[in-house]
Amino acid sequence: MTLNYNDMMNYLQQMHHYVQQQDKMIQQLTKQITGLRTDIEKLKNQPVTNIERIEYKFDQLKVEQLDGVLNIGLNPTDPDQIDNFEVQQNGMNVNGGQQQLRDQLLKKCSHDIHHFLSHDCAQYIHHAEKQYDLKLDEPHRQHIIADIRKQIDSRIQYYLNLQPLTNQDSLETKKQEIFALVKKDVENSINHFLQHLPKDSVQ
Repeated sequence: MTLNYNDMMNYLQQMHHYVQQQDKMIQQLTKQITGLRTDIEKLKNQPVTNIERIEYKFDQLKVEQLDGVLNIGLNPTDPDQIDNFEVQQNGMNVNGGQQQLRDQLLKKCSHDIHHFLSHDCAQYIHHAEKQYDLKLDEPHRQHIIADIRKQIDSRIQYYLNLQPLTNQDSLETKKQEIFALVKKDVENSINHFLQHLPKDSVQ
Protein backbone atom coordinates (compact mmCIF):
# COMPACT_ATOMS: atom_id res chain seq x y z
CA MET A 1 0.00 0.00 0.00
CA THR A 2 1.45 3.31 -1.08
CA LEU A 3 0.81 6.45 1.01
CA ASN A 4 0.21 9.63 -0.92
CA TYR A 5 1.62 12.99 0.04
CA ASN A 6 -1.42 14.12 2.05
CA ASP A 7 -1.56 10.93 4.06
CA MET A 8 2.12 11.23 4.83
CA MET A 9 1.75 14.80 6.02
CA ASN A 10 -1.19 13.88 8.24
CA TYR A 11 0.81 11.06 9.77
CA LEU A 12 3.79 13.32 10.46
CA GLN A 13 1.55 15.94 12.05
CA GLN A 14 -0.01 13.34 14.33
CA MET A 15 3.41 12.07 15.35
CA HIS A 16 4.60 15.62 16.00
CA HIS A 17 1.54 16.31 18.14
CA TYR A 18 2.05 13.05 20.07
CA VAL A 19 5.70 13.87 20.75
CA GLN A 20 4.74 17.34 22.00
CA GLN A 21 2.23 15.82 24.43
CA GLN A 22 4.80 13.35 25.72
CA ASP A 23 7.37 16.10 26.13
CA LYS A 24 4.87 18.23 28.04
CA MET A 25 4.03 15.32 30.33
CA ILE A 26 7.71 14.63 30.98
CA GLN A 27 8.24 18.28 31.93
CA GLN A 28 5.30 18.17 34.38
CA LEU A 29 6.61 14.97 36.02
CA THR A 30 10.09 16.45 36.26
CA LYS A 31 8.67 19.54 37.95
CA GLN A 32 6.70 17.42 40.45
CA ILE A 33 9.76 15.32 41.29
CA THR A 34 11.79 18.48 41.87
CA GLY A 35 9.09 19.83 44.19
CA LEU A 36 8.96 16.57 46.16
CA ARG A 37 12.72 16.59 46.59
CA THR A 38 12.55 20.15 47.88
CA ASP A 39 9.83 19.20 50.40
CA ILE A 40 11.86 16.22 51.61
CA GLU A 41 14.92 18.39 52.16
CA LYS A 42 12.82 20.88 54.15
CA LEU A 43 11.49 18.09 56.36
CA LYS A 44 15.00 16.79 56.94
CA ASN A 45 16.19 20.22 58.03
CA GLN A 46 13.31 20.91 60.43
CA PRO A 47 14.25 20.74 64.13
CA VAL A 48 12.91 17.75 66.09
CA THR A 49 10.58 18.59 68.98
CA ASN A 50 11.38 16.60 72.12
CA ILE A 51 8.77 16.78 74.91
CA GLU A 52 10.45 15.78 78.15
CA ARG A 53 7.81 16.74 80.68
CA ILE A 54 4.15 17.68 80.73
CA GLU A 55 2.70 19.51 83.71
CA TYR A 56 -1.05 19.63 84.33
CA LYS A 57 -2.69 22.47 86.22
CA PHE A 58 -5.77 20.72 87.56
CA ASP A 59 -7.31 23.90 88.91
CA GLN A 60 -7.58 25.15 85.32
CA LEU A 61 -9.25 22.04 83.91
CA LYS A 62 -12.89 22.13 82.86
CA VAL A 63 -14.99 19.13 83.79
CA GLU A 64 -16.98 17.88 80.79
CA GLN A 65 -18.18 14.67 82.45
CA LEU A 66 -18.38 13.65 86.09
CA ASP A 67 -16.82 10.24 86.67
CA GLY A 68 -15.73 8.39 89.77
CA VAL A 69 -17.27 6.83 92.85
CA LEU A 70 -18.96 8.49 95.79
CA ASN A 71 -18.08 6.42 98.82
CA ILE A 72 -21.29 6.47 100.84
CA GLY A 73 -20.49 6.80 104.53
CA LEU A 74 -17.00 5.37 104.14
CA ASN A 75 -13.90 7.50 103.87
CA PRO A 76 -11.53 5.90 101.29
CA THR A 77 -8.58 7.75 102.84
CA ASP A 78 -9.17 5.99 106.18
CA PRO A 79 -8.12 2.31 105.77
CA ASP A 80 -8.96 1.49 109.40
CA GLN A 81 -12.59 2.45 108.84
CA ILE A 82 -12.84 0.19 105.77
CA ASP A 83 -11.13 -2.66 107.60
CA ASN A 84 -13.61 -2.38 110.48
CA PHE A 85 -16.47 -2.43 108.01
CA GLU A 86 -15.16 -5.64 106.40
CA VAL A 87 -14.70 -7.33 109.78
CA GLN A 88 -18.28 -6.57 110.77
CA GLN A 89 -19.55 -7.76 107.39
CA ASN A 90 -17.59 -11.03 107.46
CA GLY A 91 -17.72 -11.76 111.16
CA MET A 92 -21.47 -11.51 111.78
CA ASN A 93 -23.08 -14.87 112.58
CA VAL A 94 -26.85 -14.94 113.05
CA ASN A 95 -29.34 -17.74 113.46
CA GLY A 96 -32.04 -18.52 110.93
CA GLY A 97 -34.80 -16.58 112.71
CA GLN A 98 -32.73 -13.45 113.12
CA GLN A 99 -31.51 -13.68 109.54
CA GLN A 100 -35.10 -13.77 108.35
CA LEU A 101 -35.85 -10.59 110.29
CA ARG A 102 -32.76 -8.96 108.86
CA ASP A 103 -33.77 -9.91 105.33
CA GLN A 104 -37.22 -8.38 105.87
CA LEU A 105 -35.72 -5.23 107.33
CA LEU A 106 -33.18 -4.97 104.50
CA LYS A 107 -35.98 -5.22 101.95
CA LYS A 108 -38.08 -2.53 103.67
CA CYS A 109 -35.15 -0.16 104.09
CA SER A 110 -33.96 -0.72 100.54
CA HIS A 111 -37.42 0.11 99.20
CA ASP A 112 -37.62 3.39 101.12
CA ILE A 113 -34.07 4.49 100.26
CA HIS A 114 -34.48 3.73 96.56
CA HIS A 115 -37.75 5.68 96.64
CA PHE A 116 -35.85 8.62 98.13
CA LEU A 117 -33.19 8.37 95.41
CA SER A 118 -35.81 8.25 92.65
CA HIS A 119 -38.03 11.08 93.86
CA ASP A 120 -36.25 13.41 96.30
CA CYS A 121 -32.48 13.06 95.89
CA ALA A 122 -32.23 15.16 92.72
CA GLN A 123 -33.97 18.02 94.48
CA TYR A 124 -31.58 17.70 97.42
CA ILE A 125 -28.61 17.88 95.02
CA HIS A 126 -30.15 20.97 93.42
CA HIS A 127 -30.40 22.71 96.81
CA ALA A 128 -26.83 21.67 97.68
CA GLU A 129 -25.61 23.20 94.40
CA LYS A 130 -27.02 26.56 95.46
CA GLN A 131 -25.27 26.24 98.81
CA TYR A 132 -21.89 25.70 97.13
CA ASP A 133 -22.56 28.10 94.23
CA LEU A 134 -22.48 25.35 91.60
CA LYS A 135 -24.66 24.50 88.62
CA LEU A 136 -24.91 20.90 87.39
CA ASP A 137 -27.06 19.73 84.54
CA GLU A 138 -29.59 16.93 84.96
CA PRO A 139 -27.36 14.17 83.49
CA HIS A 140 -24.69 14.98 86.08
CA ARG A 141 -27.25 14.80 88.90
CA GLN A 142 -28.49 11.45 87.63
CA HIS A 143 -24.88 10.23 87.40
CA ILE A 144 -24.37 11.02 91.08
CA ILE A 145 -27.63 9.29 92.04
CA ALA A 146 -26.78 6.19 89.98
CA ASP A 147 -23.38 5.99 91.66
CA ILE A 148 -25.01 6.20 95.09
CA ARG A 149 -27.66 3.64 94.21
CA LYS A 150 -25.02 0.96 93.57
CA GLN A 151 -23.85 1.18 97.20
CA ILE A 152 -27.13 1.54 99.09
CA ASP A 153 -27.85 -2.11 99.93
CA SER A 154 -24.36 -2.71 101.31
CA ARG A 155 -24.68 0.46 103.40
CA ILE A 156 -28.03 -0.68 104.82
CA GLN A 157 -26.43 -4.05 105.61
CA TYR A 158 -23.65 -2.22 107.42
CA TYR A 159 -26.11 -0.62 109.85
CA LEU A 160 -28.05 -3.87 110.22
CA ASN A 161 -24.88 -5.60 111.38
CA LEU A 162 -24.15 -2.95 114.00
CA GLN A 163 -26.92 -4.05 116.33
CA PRO A 164 -28.69 -7.28 117.36
CA LEU A 165 -32.24 -7.86 116.17
CA THR A 166 -34.88 -9.90 118.04
CA ASN A 167 -38.51 -10.82 117.51
CA GLN A 168 -39.48 -8.20 120.09
CA ASP A 169 -38.01 -5.38 118.01
CA SER A 170 -40.33 -3.29 115.89
CA LEU A 171 -39.30 -3.60 112.25
CA GLU A 172 -40.94 -0.27 111.48
CA THR A 173 -38.93 1.50 114.19
CA LYS A 174 -35.70 -0.16 113.11
CA LYS A 175 -36.45 0.68 109.49
CA GLN A 176 -36.94 4.35 110.30
CA GLU A 177 -33.69 4.44 112.31
CA ILE A 178 -31.64 2.80 109.54
CA PHE A 179 -33.33 4.88 106.84
CA ALA A 180 -32.37 8.08 108.70
CA LEU A 181 -28.75 6.93 109.05
CA VAL A 182 -28.37 5.90 105.41
CA LYS A 183 -30.14 9.03 104.16
CA LYS A 184 -27.76 11.13 106.25
CA ASP A 185 -24.79 9.27 104.76
CA VAL A 186 -26.12 9.98 101.26
CA GLU A 187 -26.56 13.67 101.99
CA ASN A 188 -23.11 13.93 103.59
CA SER A 189 -21.51 12.24 100.59
CA ILE A 190 -23.26 14.59 98.16
CA ASN A 191 -22.18 17.62 100.19
CA HIS A 192 -18.61 16.37 100.40
CA PHE A 193 -18.50 15.73 96.63
CA LEU A 194 -19.91 19.13 95.68
CA GLN A 195 -17.85 20.95 98.30
CA HIS A 196 -14.62 19.72 96.68
CA LEU A 197 -15.76 20.31 93.11
CA PRO A 198 -14.16 23.46 91.54
CA LYS A 199 -16.82 26.12 91.05
CA ASP A 200 -15.68 26.97 87.53
CA SER A 201 -15.48 23.35 86.36
CA VAL A 202 -19.18 22.91 85.64
CA GLN A 203 -20.25 26.40 84.60
